[in-house]
Amino acid sequence: MLLILHYLIRILQPVLVPLCFVTAWTFVILSLWQTWSATRDGVKTVKRLHQIPCSGCQFFTGNYYLKCTVRPGAALTEEAIQCPDYTACDRRLS
Repeated sequence: MLLILHYLIRILQPVLVPLCFVTAWTFVILSLWQTWSATRDGVKTVKRLHQIPCSGCQFFTGNYYLKCTVRPGAALTEEAIQCPDYTACDRRLS
């Protein structure tokens, strides 16, 4: 039995080495691709979230329970990016 296994391995060795090489590099390339995709999507999300203007709005309270006096449900969410009630506030007065 061991002799048959030895001959089988010797016959398959020219095929197994390139197959393992290609498989290993495929995993490396797929890992790099997934890392790149996750980073790209993360940067896109952060750029979109930085467009939320709530902290500079006159109606933003900064209170945990009532963040915005006009639209409390939309405050600090993506809905607030195009908020029709946004009014710039000069925070130096307070």
